[in-house]
Amino acid sequence: MAAIGALVLVGVAASVAARPSSAPSLPPISSERLIASTLGALAQDGPVAGRLTAHLDLGLPAIPNEGPGAAVSGAAGFLASLTGNHRLRLWSSADGFRSADLLQASERAIFVSRTDAWAWDFDSFTAYHLGRPQSGRGLEHEGDRPGLDLIDPLALARKALEAITPSTQVVVTGTTRVAGRDAYVLGLEPRTSETLVGRIEVAVDAERRIPLHVAVIPRGRTAAAISVGFTSISFASIDPSVYRFTPPPGATVRDLSRELGGKRKGAEQGSEYSVRDEHVSNGAFGQAPARLFGHDWTTVVALRTPSMATLRGSETGFDPTSLLPLSGPLLSVRLVDHRDHGWLVYGLVPQSALVAAARELP
Repeated sequence: MAAIGALVLVGVAASVAARPSSAPSLPPISSERLIASTLGALAQDGPVAGRLTAHLDLGLPAIPNEGPGAAVSGAAGFLASLTGNHRLRLWSSADGFRSADLLQASERAIFVSRTDAWAWDFDSFTAYHLGRPQSGRGLEHEGDRPGLDLIDPLALARKALEAITPSTQVVVTGTTRVAGRDAYVLGLEPRTSETLVGRIEVAVDAERRIPLHVAVIPRGRTAAAISVGFTSISFASIDPSVYRFTPPPGATVRDLSRELGGKRKGAEQGSEYSVRDEHVSNGAFGQAPARLFGHDWTTVVALRTPSMATLRGSETGFDPTSLLPLSGPLLSVRLVDHRDHGWLVYGLVPQSALVAAARELP
């Protein structure tokens, strides 16, 4: 479940997801067979396009958007732009991925082809070059699209289904209709009460075995904190040109592939991020090392960061530490300061679990 936790932190969009209509009568199917056939359909990377609605509630405090400190960037600004309700369009196939957040008289979008990737923000008229995907649809693979998988029911369902372990109770709970198509409803429920996640519901197309709707419901609640689903869907072939992007005349262009590449190179050459130890693995944020505590739903991730003093001295004028500790409906996050460095600690668990893990950090 660590992958789902990472995805929730860094990186997704969201409007109240498509309301299912009357339940159709479908042949019985076991949860094992439904999971296997769904993962098989997703692995084929068949063409899928459609309109979606999504809702994302991380419990973030208000982030200033005017006056001193308004220039919010990085993860905080990204999450602030995604939190709430959204209308989306999505294209996905073996040739690439494209998602557009349809704002009132505006648009934010990401384009991922086999050879390149871009993000586009119409409001600021800025194009962000993300670089060449690592392989094929590289930015769809784990760790390469932080946050964005939360607005893609295909990727979000894949993460949830691939993470199933004996710590999860899985059952087919019924049937429904989503985007005019018959679907089975698959329920995933943690067997432990030590996680903030109550259950995950995945509506799977009865014929195509493609996830049509995903909802993540916090423990003790009935409403989903994360909900994304199709309102219309097509399985027709998609022209590869859909995934290509060229900045329009007059647009500001930022090459994030160079900016981030320079930071990663510095880390590899021995900066404060280059912690090496047998308990360390690659984290979700670039090449920052991570320590893992617990397992499955109770996993706590600790990422080494600059000190709090350094973070508070951000050039943007915005203090990211002012957002923490964060106790959201699904996610808890806190910063631990060790003078010359810090740790960003998070998980799908209460703050008490983060405090316990923080005691073991160097």
